[in-house]
Amino acid sequence: MANFAPLPAPFEQALADAAIAADAAQEALLARLRELEMTDLWSCRFAVVDIETTGGVAGHDAMTEIAIVHVEEGRITRRWRSFVNPERPIPPFVVQLTGITDEMVAGAPYVREVLPVVLSRLDGFVFVGHNVRFDAGFVDFELRRHGYAGLTTPTIDTLALARRTIAEVQNYKLGTLTRELGLDVERHHRALADATATADLLVHCVKRLEDRGVFTYGALAQYLRTRPIKRKRQPRVRVLVDAAQLPVWSSSILAQLTEVPTRPGVYLLKDAGGNVVYVGKSKSLRARLRTYAASSKAAGTKVCQLRSIVAGFDYLVTGSEFEALLLEAELVRAYDPPMNDRLRNFREFAFIKVGAGARGHLCTTTRVAGDGARYYGPYLSMAAARAAVAALQDALGLRACDDERGDSVLAQSPPGHVEALLDEAIAFIEGAADDVLLAIARRRDEAGARGRLDVASREEKRLDRLRRLRERHARLEYATGLSMIVLAPSGHPSEEACFLFNAGRLAGQVRLPRRLPARAEARSLLARLIAEKYKPDQTERSFARQDEIDQLFILATWFRKSREGLSFVPLPERTPDPAESERWAIQILDGEPVV
Repeated sequence: MANFAPLPAPFEQALADAAIAADAAQEALLARLRELEMTDLWSCRFAVVDIETTGGVAGHDAMTEIAIVHVEEGRITRRWRSFVNPERPIPPFVVQLTGITDEMVAGAPYVREVLPVVLSRLDGFVFVGHNVRFDAGFVDFELRRHGYAGLTTPTIDTLALARRTIAEVQNYKLGTLTRELGLDVERHHRALADATATADLLVHCVKRLEDRGVFTYGALAQYLRTRPIKRKRQPRVRVLVDAAQLPVWSSSILAQLTEVPTRPGVYLLKDAGGNVVYVGKSKSLRARLRTYAASSKAAGTKVCQLRSIVAGFDYLVTGSEFEALLLEAELVRAYDPPMNDRLRNFREFAFIKVGAGARGHLCTTTRVAGDGARYYGPYLSMAAARAAVAALQDALGLRACDDERGDSVLAQSPPGHVEALLDEAIAFIEGAADDVLLAIARRRDEAGARGRLDVASREEKRLDRLRRLRERHARLEYATGLSMIVLAPSGHPSEEACFLFNAGRLAGQVRLPRRLPARAEARSLLARLIAEKYKPDQTERSFARQDEIDQLFILATWFRKSREGLSFVPLPERTPDPAESERWAIQILDGEPVV
């Protein structure tokens, strides 16, 4: 057996220190994993990392660019990127692939100067990457090479996530996934663009995980140990020999379907006379239109009806499902198609009217007038609104008035009595008084104690109607309190869709150029939009017009759930002057809060 000379004392100490550091890093990682075990996925803080390098081997090749995108509660909250000086020439094939040249990184910071920033942005976050071993491997190597303990953050691989949640793609390259899912990527193989696309993919996968009962980080770790789902084979396009024997709709869609993109958008189904009979939206236009042509016994009644009358279609591509929803509501109002029952009857939506003065009244109506009364709504069901008003009238002792004229008043009422009751009705609807609910609950309980189950049941129904009345107003009040800019993907990679919402209503929209040389143009367009369309001081908050209700609840739903990686920028509740509009535009484009 060979005899080895003992290591010098400094080397022994260095090895001991390295072992202690590695143990500490491992213990920190295990502690962090225990902490995350029962954490809801939407509550996890993710740092999505993408790096560009001179090659694929850590230690032999070096970084040229790094980007970190933070995702919290399903929303992108911060972005950061930096070039890195690799201290060596960039190979020509890498230059061609990424567009990063030696001149671009010549004045960039060295990796040792970037690492402290990277560590600060990873602290407390889960490290996410597409093929995360590559990005994490480079970062971990550089940390250890420069005297740090290495990565102590848990990692998630969106490549593994996609393999277990998405089956209908040819492969799982980031470019393929973003294209098939309709995610907007300005340029692949650049760190910030790929990190942003990976962040959107992460949010998409987390939503799909919920459908599989995976809600916590611990459940996700267990889920990733299972085998990937079997990928579906891409259907081959087959030529049908006798297309004349098919229904008109099937023949039409088979001829046009290959031209329809797999992107979000709105489609308009038309009959033989060219009339729009149905307007719909989809995250994937081709997939949705295919369902109308496919023969299926499981198809619903409406789909079967459409197959029998539709002879053609048109479609409009949007940059996001959010934009498709807004466009769908607008087109339904414009065309009033007969098969859009849920959206087309907006003119019949009801309002609750509280008149003022001694001859005041509480009633329902379908019209809003500038008569000094207070209006609440609209409510989608006139029957439900009338039932709620009747319950509130009975609870307060007001005589019914449902004829929209408001002629009836309480007979022989003392001066000021009606006004006081109407003030109480307003306070109840707006959530400022609970006396009405308490009184009804007391009557219900007393009737139940006396064995009057019929009375107790009647009072319970009245309670339920009044609670739903208040809940509806609370949702509407929440929606009308949202004034903001929403930035969303556009159908073109060089543009960004910008929507301005004033008290929950869509006040205006514009396409902003995304390229840095066009920043001045983007700032000018955004400032003009804000100056011309944002008038919060002139907007009613207790009610909205019937044709605005869809915009209100689309925004409220997507803002509350932070879907699709949209960027929401709240605006102050004041009308800005031109100079302030310019300053707000700069803050929005810089990713800063508007103050």
